[in-house]
Amino acid sequence: MVLIQNPKIQAYIGDICAQIKFREVHQEIQLEINTHLQESMEEYMAQGFSEDEAVNKAIVQMGSADTVGKELNKVHQPKPEWSILSLSLFFAGLGLAAMYFMGKQGLLLSTQPRIFTKTLVFIIMGAVIVPGLYLFDYRKLEPYSKYLYLGTLVLMTLTTLVGVPFQGKPYLNIGPFYLDIIGISPFLFSIAFAGLFHKWQWNEPKKLLQGFLICLVPLFLILTGRSLSTAVIYSIMCLTLMAVSGVKHRISLLLFGLLGSITLCSVISTPYRLQRLITFLNPSADPAGSGWLNIQLSQLMHSSGFFGQGFTLGQKLIPDLHTDFIFSYITFTFGWIAGGILVALVVLFMIRIIFIATTVKNSYGRLLTSGLAAIFAIQFFWNISMNLGWAPISEVGLPFISFGGSRLILNAAALGIISSIYRRKNISLT
Repeated sequence: MVLIQNPKIQAYIGDICAQIKFREVHQEIQLEINTHLQESMEEYMAQGFSEDEAVNKAIVQMGSADTVGKELNKVHQPKPEWSILSLSLFFAGLGLAAMYFMGKQGLLLSTQPRIFTKTLVFIIMGAVIVPGLYLFDYRKLEPYSKYLYLGTLVLMTLTTLVGVPFQGKPYLNIGPFYLDIIGISPFLFSIAFAGLFHKWQWNEPKKLLQGFLICLVPLFLILTGRSLSTAVIYSIMCLTLMAVSGVKHRISLLLFGLLGSITLCSVISTPYRLQRLITFLNPSADPAGSGWLNIQLSQLMHSSGFFGQGFTLGQKLIPDLHTDFIFSYITFTFGWIAGGILVALVVLFMIRIIFIATTVKNSYGRLLTSGLAAIFAIQFFWNISMNLGWAPISEVGLPFISFGGSRLILNAAALGIISSIYRRKNISLT
């Protein structure tokens, strides 16, 4: 709606906005007040008052600009979502403490002497990234969604073709840096798809097919890059964004089955992936070989007890204890009760993020939060499940807790974007 071109009304709205410190809401407030005043004016003019009289009465009815402005300033005062920030800080602190105690117990390899220091540095970097993105207006990302999608595809293609292999996965070498482009791609695509899909016409068959193909191309590149866990995270993120952006439930289930079938075919057709699945289903079939790690984790969890075994874990019993299996270390050291409390805090963390996604007025912000929430959820769920023996072992860390600089920075960036969305949750304009 166009603002009423009346000097008195414009001055009145200007006086109200002058009281509101959060300038990003000014445009929306101007439209709201304009609509209210116009409706009041029409009522008074219908009663026979002149336009000038109707303007004066509408302004009087609304109240003084000073009072209205101060009340709106209280309502629109931006505040951080302290619960998810506090929980993420607790998770990071818990991970840092775990690194310290692992080092003291000699559970880290000789090539990992500075993990505690590195973790502390990455936590400090994350502590800078989160408030920086909190102040940044996330809506400025939307115009670049198409370019982010295409750019990520190009980087993934380069990684697949000329990437340097490391631990079975290709990394893109840029100068002194080795980047796990495929590993971080779900995060980048979640931002891109939020911008592409929030006005997507899923009811049109042509658009439905286009949207599915847009999601399918990166999935093939991810599977080519030998990262099944990333493929699962990516697929669930895509399905979440499709569902939130308007795909019918029946179509969502069909797409879920199709993406699941593609992933399953990739597992069956790749010997090492198939062996990993067989090991998960029956680790005792090869207790000294492929099933050894599964059995060790099971024994570790069962021997934890309610209050833990303290700092008694044998040296180098389980590899990657500081990354993928840190939940097992925490549970063994502090007990099932501590592990249960940690799971409860993770559930609370996810509930708060989902609550933000459901209350954000801006459709782009709602989609962006939903995609990031899906990525967080599958990481938490998969890591805890595989430590408990309920999911195949894969390279999925526990967000904020597991060691990994790029993981921590990426999760901090996601948290910062979610915080930025929460700061502007009442703004519906793009």
